[in-house]
Formats: sequence, C-alpha cells, structure tokens
Amino acid sequence: MNSEYLLLQRENEMKTAIFAGGDYKEYDFYRSTIPFFDVKLAADSGANFLKLINVVPDILIGDMDSINEDTLRFCEENGSKIIRFPSQKDEIDTELAMIEACKIGSEITFIAGAFGTRLDQTLGVFRLMERFKNSVIFNEDICSFIIDHPVDLESTVGEIWSIMPLQKDANGVSLKGFKYNLDHKKMEYLRPYGISNESSENRVFIDPGDGKLLVFRYHSRSLGWIDELSFKFK
Repeated sequence: MNSEYLLLQRENEMKTAIFAGGDYKEYDFYRSTIPFFDVKLAADSGANFLKLINVVPDILIGDMDSINEDTLRFCEENGSKIIRFPSQKDEIDTELAMIEACKIGSEITFIAGAFGTRLDQTLGVFRLMERFKNSVIFNEDICSFIIDHPVDLESTVGEIWSIMPLQKDANGVSLKGFKYNLDHKKMEYLRPYGISNESSENRVFIDPGDGKLLVFRYHSRSLGWIDELSFKFK
C-alpha cells in the first residue's frame, strides 16, 4: 500500500493517522488501531515509534532532526514516501503532516503522539485542531476533538468526559446522557465547569449551540470511536 496511497482518494472517507514524536506507552493499543486507517503518516521522530511496532509509514515528513538513522533507513528501504523540509521553518513537524493529510484528501485525521513532556508542542497541536477541521488527538486513554454542530455519540456508562468552549462563551449548549446535563445553557469560556462530567447512558448528545466545544473522552481503550467519528464528521 505504501506506493499506492494516493489511490485511496475514493468516494468514501479516507482516514489518516499521523504519528507524532510524543509519548507512547501501550504498544499493543496502537497496533490495534492500525487497521482502521487508510494512510499512516509519520511526523519526523514519530517514525521511530512506528518502527518499534514494525509498521511502515506511507509518508514520512519533517526536517528529520530527531529521527534515528536506522529508522530513516527502514522507511527508505520499505517504500515510504519521504518529504524533507529545512530545519529553519515556521511549521512544526506535526503541522506539516496535517497539511500533507489535507493534500492527499484525508476526510478525517487522527493524531497520535501529540501528548508528551513538551506542553508547548501539545498546546500547539490543539491550536492546529481549530485550523484543520475533522482532527482527532488520541492516546491510550483519551480522544479529543472539536464539535461545531450537534452530535450523538457512543459511550460507556461511567466514562469521563470533559467539554469546554473554544475562543468565547457558547450559548445554547445542551448535554444529554451525562450525570450533569445542560438544556440550552451558556458555557463560559473562562469557567471550565464542564471538566470531569460522567456519562450515565450508552449514548450521549452534545449540542454546541452558537459556539464550538473542545471535547475529551476517556475511552477505556475501546476503538469504536474511530469509525463513529469518521462517519459523524464526514
């Protein structure tokens, strides 16, 4: 598939996974996500992790300042498309990967390895989520995405969800299926009282009203949200 990833631009949605250079803990979890994605894109040292789990990225992109030499050779020998950038650039490597995902026609992009010890990098990726629609950040315990229209989503009773407005107050927000529901209420940008809510049903409903909401779901390592978000956001 590495040499034919452009053929995946088809009528149904293309799901792209970007592997950034942050923290990865449960290797088996990430192995289990691989079949869900049509294209695997490594942002520089994100390829180091993919090599550890014996996955060849379809595309490797970045300034190559933190990738291991043996990983780079692994990608070259196994047919990855390699896109190099100079080290002096305005974009972070994950941003370059998100731009490339758009270029190849990705309908929804899932980003792993965005969480780590570099809080500034993590915050930068959250900013990029506002710029690149239909982006999802995830790790072994959590997935995070932006909602700008009403959606109902699967859940498991007792899961933790955190919901916060972006950029400004959101008026007319409704939450259903949670321990703490809302019915067309205001969520204030500077008061994060939507943190640590809890699902009380197997499906939840979120309506952002006139705003945008940043949503965190602690997914208990289930994977159904990958296909569900792909369907809801297409």
